[in-house]
Amino acid sequence: MIDVGIINYNGGKELCLCVRSLVDQHDAVRIFVFDNASSDDSIEMLRSSGLPCEISCSHENLGYAGACNELLKKMTADIQVLCNMDLEFDPAWSREIKACFDRNPSIGSVASLVMEKSGYVNAVGVQFGNDLFAKNEGSGLTIDNADVREKEVFGCYGAVMSFRRDAAQAAGMMDASFFLFFEETEWYFRHNLAGYKTIFCPSAKVYHERSLTTVRYSPRKLFYSERNRLRTAMRLLPWSEIFKLPYRGLKRYASMARGGVPSQSGDGKRISKLSICGALANAWIQAVLSFPEELSARHEYAKLYGNVPNRVVKLIETYGCEK
Repeated sequence: MIDVGIINYNGGKELCLCVRSLVDQHDAVRIFVFDNASSDDSIEMLRSSGLPCEISCSHENLGYAGACNELLKKMTADIQVLCNMDLEFDPAWSREIKACFDRNPSIGSVASLVMEKSGYVNAVGVQFGNDLFAKNEGSGLTIDNADVREKEVFGCYGAVMSFRRDAAQAAGMMDASFFLFFEETEWYFRHNLAGYKTIFCPSAKVYHERSLTTVRYSPRKLFYSERNRLRTAMRLLPWSEIFKLPYRGLKRYASMARGGVPSQSGDGKRISKLSICGALANAWIQAVLSFPEELSARHEYAKLYGNVPNRVVKLIETYGCEK
């Protein structure tokens, strides 16, 4: 049995489509839905559909990380999954996930092949630079051009994460203060530090409409991504690399600006350069203000995992995109 936990926030009909695709799996799964204080009728639609699942509702939005933690408390199967509500699972997905875990008894996680419905790859795995700037491996490529062989990767893409229960327990809960974005990357650093590996399984296919809730290119998304990346860097990187963060950040922003700043977000709203600059500035300010908390987390991780900075540098060398 696989336990699948779905985080819903204003998922509309996409939520029902996601649950339906899990109900139709070749191998049975147990489905849990956690609603993050939605303002739409997605939960009512799901209840009226009669699809078998356990539904929990929060009166406040706990963020993605907080909702994941609530689902982790409920799931008891040896293989567990956390995912977005804007996914559709290939009918053979659960069978392929279980088979991959069986082939690799020592691994902690299996990463699915995440595809966009247009037919392009959304993610094979996750890669990141020396400053922990993360990107989806294979994003935007066709299947023929992406590296879709079964292989070891850093961790699962946050839209769908499949893992053993003992790996999740070793990593602990996600940091709910992250609220949105980068929480899964920080969590998978802990998976790796605890000694658990991830295998990418190309036959376990999932279809994803990216940023249905958070909106692609939005200043809000930019703020949380940057703030949480910086917070994670302060927890994990050597001090010599932390001192380079401002320089590397400015260099990256300049490169992005030369490539062209989107004039509108994924939902069609206009984006001003001022709003983008404001989101970045706010992300850096809040990250710096969180330094005492990150220093405390740094000390706690040292107790749990040993020499974290050196081990993280090795992870970057192995799975990074700046080789």
